[in-house]
Amino acid sequence: MVNNRFYFSHRDDSANILELQTYLRYLSRYYPAIPQIVPDGIFGPETKAAVTAFQKQNGLSGNGDVDFETWTRIVELYDETVRAERHTKPVYVYPVDIPHFKPGDSFEEIYILQIMLRRLAKIFGNIHLPKITGVFDADTKRAVEDFARLYGKKTDGTVDRELWNIIADTYSAFTFND
Repeated sequence: MVNNRFYFSHRDDSANILELQTYLRYLSRYYPAIPQIVPDGIFGPETKAAVTAFQKQNGLSGNGDVDFETWTRIVELYDETVRAERHTKPVYVYPVDIPHFKPGDSFEEIYILQIMLRRLAKIFGNIHLPKITGVFDADTKRAVEDFARLYGKKTDGTVDRELWNIIADTYSAFTFND
């Protein structure tokens, strides 16, 4: 039974197979030799190929069957990978007591805004490249206005929470997209 993390075969129910497929799909993000599969609860040729690749990569039989040893190693590697990934946490830095960033402001969070805008300027090419100064200067204002224009947002050159979130989401999408 999978409930106790024991092995299973392709004859078991789709919930167990779905769990296996979910683990393999997650592991494929970190181990390119494992083909990326779509969890569907069916132990078909794609799942068997992913299991076989996992087995070969981990010095196991390579026959595509999920025996006790294979299942245990998949669960162990999944758990190790999830634990390692958990050490990387997002940081939320928008200050709660500031309604918006505006020209002339000078505090730590402006550095983060400028870093995000610089990265996005390099990706998009039509956003002004601000210097990293920690001051909401004319360069930063221009970059904010260029970015807002890309997203059809009206701005007076300031960054409110809504615009901050759009910048942060865009930055994250282009920086951490796998």
